[in-house]
Amino acid sequence: MRAPSFVRYRAPAAPSAGGLIGLAFFGVLAATAVLALLGLLGVTRSTLSVPILWVVFLVSGVGAVGMGYLLIGYFSLGYDVTDRSIRIRWGGRIDEIPLDRLTYAGPAAPLLGGALQRWQPFWPGYYVGWLRSPFGRVRVAATQPISRQLLLSTGAEHWAISPAQPVLFLEQVAAARRLRETGVAAVTIAGREQLAEAGWTAAFPTVADARESRPARNLTSVLRSLFLRDPVVLVLVALSLGLLVGLVGFLIVRSVHLPETLVLHWNAAGLPDRIGTRRDLWLLPIVATIVTIANLALAFLAEPLERFAARLLLAGTLIVLILTWIALLTITL
Repeated sequence: MRAPSFVRYRAPAAPSAGGLIGLAFFGVLAATAVLALLGLLGVTRSTLSVPILWVVFLVSGVGAVGMGYLLIGYFSLGYDVTDRSIRIRWGGRIDEIPLDRLTYAGPAAPLLGGALQRWQPFWPGYYVGWLRSPFGRVRVAATQPISRQLLLSTGAEHWAISPAQPVLFLEQVAAARRLRETGVAAVTIAGREQLAEAGWTAAFPTVADARESRPARNLTSVLRSLFLRDPVVLVLVALSLGLLVGLVGFLIVRSVHLPETLVLHWNAAGLPDRIGTRRDLWLLPIVATIVTIANLALAFLAEPLERFAARLLLAGTLIVLILTWIALLTITL
């Protein structure tokens, strides 16, 4: 059976400048978790008691994981139009709307009525969640408010989205739907006139214009753009990986010369209050590796939409690795 062809549309950048607010929250939570962990290991001195450090570590760690998942959702949000369905991608979730069941595709604002005055769940950089409407619940996966969202409906289910090129998206849906007209329900697909009536005043390109101007973007081109075309990103990645490899190598060489027991924590008076083994030191490169991998993955997802966000993530990774080196040298030297 022939695999369905598809056209991919990205969601436009959100009012929060590519999710920088979310990245800032993630950085603060991750840094807090790392500092709390270093305090628990005795690598750094802390005036907080061990139970409080555990609470700080668990709360900030869970918060960082949750915020990281929301950021992955933000940077992966997009929509595919195949010859069989419309796919809405968010994080690891894919909602598929069969074209055979589609009954409406057009501006969301005229149909949502009183829902326009209600608050939408707004995560850093985009809207995601459920919205109550006069005709039932609407699943929202968009980077724009209701006034700039499209509504997709099958009669029983509804989705609100915000493709970066709404006219191209609707024209592609109409073209794919025409190929499946036999035996399917009637459908209303809005055009540029309906979008203008709903208050969308921007000039939108046509499908023909897009075919000439829109470059193909695949995994290879993203990797090339991220790691080869941006010298700042290339330097940050190289420094981070070099510090991480050096951290592991230093610990391998140095650990054989360390005593079996070490002072891992000092109290507020500077006196040792926790003793551990040299094996405990391996938690430092383990945590550093997890942070590095997570930030590299987020930077990879962020770069196509917001290059500064990718640089910010990689710079944060570099800072975490430098602090880890300082902590390791404090204990071992």
